[in-house]
Amino acid sequence: MTNKHNSTSRFKFVLSVLIMLAAVVSANAQSEFTNTADNAAVEGSLPAPDSSDGSYTLKKGDNEFGLWGGGSMQATSIGGLRQDESRDRRFGLAAFRYGRTIVANNDIALQYTFDAIPFAVATGNVEVITVGSITTLRRETTYGGGITPLGLQLDFRNGSSFHPFVDIAGGGLIFNKPVPVPDAGKFAFVGEVGTGIRLFTSDKRVVTLGVRFHHLSNAAGATSNPGLNQFVFYGGFSVFK
Repeated sequence: MTNKHNSTSRFKFVLSVLIMLAAVVSANAQSEFTNTADNAAVEGSLPAPDSSDGSYTLKKGDNEFGLWGGGSMQATSIGGLRQDESRDRRFGLAAFRYGRTIVANNDIALQYTFDAIPFAVATGNVEVITVGSITTLRRETTYGGGITPLGLQLDFRNGSSFHPFVDIAGGGLIFNKPVPVPDAGKFAFVGEVGTGIRLFTSDKRVVTLGVRFHHLSNAAGATSNPGLNQFVFYGGFSVFK
């Protein structure tokens, strides 16, 4: 019970830090944008651009540099673990984002994305503990990292300060212990599909909010392959150059 409580507390702390980071970055970006607009008004220059002049249009060749973080408070039993196995599992991660716009017009923009994930955490992970002739199962916190280098994101309403989008990505994560069960192995392929919105605080700065269906699986590369699935809610901030 103590281990479970400690794992849950650690997860809540990490997830809170990630959410606070996204909120602080967003607030700073919005404050900077507001101050710039106020200064322009005082000096008698033109107001901040609106969606009608294309100031928020992504163009072919644009590069994105950003960071994001988020988590899930409960794993699902959709296409993976049984319902009893999915209980008391939480997942969080933080990542750096690079993106490049490869196709764009007045309505949509298609972007290649690459995420480097220095930190991922899964709580409620099953671990086998053997002491002498006695073997028991317990829930532990597991840490990892990896990359998702195969990503595509499609933005709609290109040119507006509000971009709805859909995305898909694939890659891999390596953990310090097998995930999600003892004989599943430490390496897992990542598959994810999601949707969200981009909110432009200026023509080059963007706050992102979204949700992804996040799948972990070893693709039958170990004795067991139940799959770990969760809906990850996240927030992030990016700069375009």
